[in-house]
Amino acid sequence: RIQILFEEDSVMIKPLNDVVVVLNEVTGADVPGVKLIVGLFLSQVFSFLYRVLVSRIPVVQLRKVITLVGGLFIGYFVWDIFMLHHVLSALGFYIIFIFTNRNTTLNFVYQLGFLVLGYYYNNMKADYAINWTTSQAVLTLKMIGIGFDVAGGNTPMPSLLDTLGYTFNIGTYLVGPIDDMNRYNSFINQQLFKSPPPLKLGFIRFLMGIIYMVISQIALVVVPTDFIFTSSFDALPLLARLLYIGAWGHASLYKYLGVWCIAESACMYTGYTYEQETGSWSGLRNMATYRFHLATSLQDIIDTFNINTNKWCFKYVYKRCKGLGNKNVSQLAVLVFLAIWHGLHLGYFTCFFQEFYYMFMENLVKRSATVQAHVKPLIPDPLLKVFLWVYTKVFLSFALVGFELYTYDKITTIYGKLGYFCPVAGLVVIIAVTLINSLSKTKAGKKE
Repeated sequence: RIQILFEEDSVMIKPLNDVVVVLNEVTGADVPGVKLIVGLFLSQVFSFLYRVLVSRIPVVQLRKVITLVGGLFIGYFVWDIFMLHHVLSALGFYIIFIFTNRNTTLNFVYQLGFLVLGYYYNNMKADYAINWTTSQAVLTLKMIGIGFDVAGGNTPMPSLLDTLGYTFNIGTYLVGPIDDMNRYNSFINQQLFKSPPPLKLGFIRFLMGIIYMVISQIALVVVPTDFIFTSSFDALPLLARLLYIGAWGHASLYKYLGVWCIAESACMYTGYTYEQETGSWSGLRNMATYRFHLATSLQDIIDTFNINTNKWCFKYVYKRCKGLGNKNVSQLAVLVFLAIWHGLHLGYFTCFFQEFYYMFMENLVKRSATVQAHVKPLIPDPLLKVFLWVYTKVFLSFALVGFELYTYDKITTIYGKLGYFCPVAGLVVIIAVTLINSLSKTKAGKKE
């Protein structure tokens, strides 16, 4: 029966492939992308079925098997036979921890190396493409995290069934959100919450995801990438070019917000997002909606965007770099890891290096007592907030050029059109604040 379920022309797979063909023809989107979106919709259906049917099964092992088969089905539909890479990743963790006395270093190298090889053979000859490495990236963090948790005694060593169930967990498998093994164990054993949340919470999050996806498609028309490479763009004043890049970069993030919201909604239907400490249903939220859109600093963006990945990096990378004795070095280590985790294209490294550079600038300004006491009060608060809001969008988007366009030629072309404004402005601010601080210390010394 399972073989019939997974055959290409089965009564389950064929209708879904027919839907993919229709959506591909209507939207013009690539087939892998369409399959991913349909897979996210399947997660919605399966999560609802879990809530109304599977969760009522009293035998926990049976619940585990049923949910695993559901995840495998979604994986096979979206990634075809390449979903076996995800099985190998999970088996790799399990075998390493069984036979090497829980060697976290070997597990780390295996998981990240598996992902990097996937990038090398699939994504290096062209721009980013949706393929099995999309889910592998999420799985890499999950398998590395579970390794550290088990070795540290925070999580019991899972069985092979639990390892695979955690890997192919219906709500988190395709694109996240990133969770941990303790949450999965509590959920599948029905110890996470007493009763599931109202369905409307998940539905609202789902609608938010749809809205973001629609806006991202509209943005392709309103602020298209191709326009940046035209002479018409060159003819615009520098301020207009910067504002265009700010709008383009911000809009480019909406596709991520859309898929995250849809994935989170599937988790909300089952109650998987429950946060026991706060009693809320937002334990796996990957974006703080209002704070993200109203952000007036790059630190605000970091705190409100891709929250679960940032938490993971803080727990498993940043904290383990504390022995280096320098926060800047620890932050740089995190950003290098994130660049590699995203892919091998040059653009990822330019993006995260700029994050480090601009955050250094921001922190320097915030820590300057002279700037905060004497310069900041000179600007009316409403005007300052608008300025900082625009600054955040422009500087973030300047860094995102590499994240979205990947290659050296495209990146340098756009940066040249913008006069390398953001890096140069950042350097000017760093020099100015350093001189202000130095003069302030000199005056304070003379007074003493």
